[in-house]
Amino acid sequence: MEKNVQFSVPWREATRILKRLKAGKLRFVVRQYAGKTGVAFVFPRVSVSQYVYLYIVFGPRAADVIGKDTK
Repeated sequence: MEKNVQFSVPWREATRILKRLKAGKLRFVVRQYAGKTGVAFVFPRVSVSQYVYLYIVFGPRAADVIGKDTK
């Protein structure tokens, strides 16, 4: 089961997380939404094991699932 997810973080944490993500070799897009003080890291088609890794990297923040299951 794969889903698209995004994690939002403040700017002060974005650089640290970016370095860890590059080491993990996952595909992602960084977005900044108008009026927001942080950035969102968007990950396409994340498997369960990748989601667990991302949850560890981003900490106890809730992720937004964006998209539908692809089986």
